[in-house]
Amino acid sequence: MKNHYAIWLLAAGLLSVGSAPAADPPRDLTAALEATRPSPALGDHAHVLSRVVGTWDVEYTDFAQDGTATHRTGEFIVGWVMDGRAIQDLWIVNPSGTRREREVYSDLHYFDSKTRTWHATFFDPEHASVAKFTGGPVGEDRFVLETQDLGSPQTRWSFNDIRPESFVWRDEASGDGGKTWRLQAEYRMKRRGAAPVAL
Repeated sequence: MKNHYAIWLLAAGLLSVGSAPAADPPRDLTAALEATRPSPALGDHAHVLSRVVGTWDVEYTDFAQDGTATHRTGEFIVGWVMDGRAIQDLWIVNPSGTRREREVYSDLHYFDSKTRTWHATFFDPEHASVAKFTGGPVGEDRFVLETQDLGSPQTRWSFNDIRPESFVWRDEASGDGGKTWRLQAEYRMKRRGAAPVAL
């Protein structure tokens, strides 16, 4: 009776012998994350960040406390992810000086409809560093985020003078509650290729 039951299961396709169960084909993580446009749920809140989607060539300038400037090059890649409910960017700094490997960082930006603010989480895997930011657009061509997670009492990261082919990103620190700001870095972006068509 047991043998007859096993034969019935095999015939019905409910029991397999000598083979692994069928599985869904593997999915590429990048393809699964990528979104072609912001989610309609974001409405106009997606406008300013949508303008920086794409790939940018970067002229990095970092300033030491004494004002000494360090110049490097790299790229900045920005795209919508997770069904268009978040936007992710990837910072790449080319090797320079004695450093033989490139530097790679990433931010994930997402909108909180309850507080009506944007949040961003910055990841630096090389130095095991994470920082959380909050902020949003200021006018039509500026986007500002602030944090207290980067060593200064207050740090401000901003996308400025956003144009179809260029913008300027700045890192500033304040020790007096935002009354004055010290410029720590200024990165000049030039778009690589054509700007995406507005959706």
